[in-house]
Amino acid sequence: MGRVETSQKRVNSRAVPVRKLRPGASVRPYDPSRTLGDPKFVQKAIIEALLDGDCEAVMEIYSAHLRVLNRSKTAAKLHVSRQHVHRMMANPNPRMDTFARFMGLLKNEAVAAKA
Repeated sequence: MGRVETSQKRVNSRAVPVRKLRPGASVRPYDPSRTLGDPKFVQKAIIEALLDGDCEAVMEIYSAHLRVLNRSKTAAKLHVSRQHVHRMMANPNPRMDTFARFMGLLKNEAVAAKA
């Protein structure tokens, strides 16, 4: 078997092909923070992921929602420090009581949004 050599050519790995839309194609902006900021949507998404047994999706939704929220207000509502909210975002596997408080916060926010 021959010796493997590293190519000396530089290749731009970030080069993404530009897609052209057909004339008259409608494009609408999408802002994920709008849906991830909606407590009802997040609550429903987490419950669906739990029913499907997809723990990774639950944790992704959980951390994405925490990133969208105002950390100071969230800390006050959860009765924890702001630093604790940052740790919640960094921890892929929160404790059950922390997750239960988070789900309670979603419930309270959903009720408040209704009123």
